[in-house]
Amino acid sequence: MNITDEAKQKLEAIFQEKGVNGIRFYSNEAGCCGPQVGLSLDKPKDTDIIQEINGVRVALDQDIKNSVEQLTLDNDKTPNGSGFVLLGMDQCC
Repeated sequence: MNITDEAKQKLEAIFQEKGVNGIRFYSNEAGCCGPQVGLSLDKPKDTDIIQEINGVRVALDQDIKNSVEQLTLDNDKTPNGSGFVLLGMDQCC
């Protein structure tokens, strides 16, 4: 997984505002292309894999570790975008 510098800056502002120090990617549910990935500010679970990516503490649900290896977390750059996007997700459905 990669985190762009722009996404890192936005995350750091959110961390300071919310009093947290990392993000967590988890399996939301399985779809036709594999697990659907969720992103939260939740504390890591005991079974999560903890990594530091571009200076950001990231907890990964073990069930999706292989599914997110090639993804990039970036800012949503659409005209009304105010959140994040995961680039590199298969759009098969």
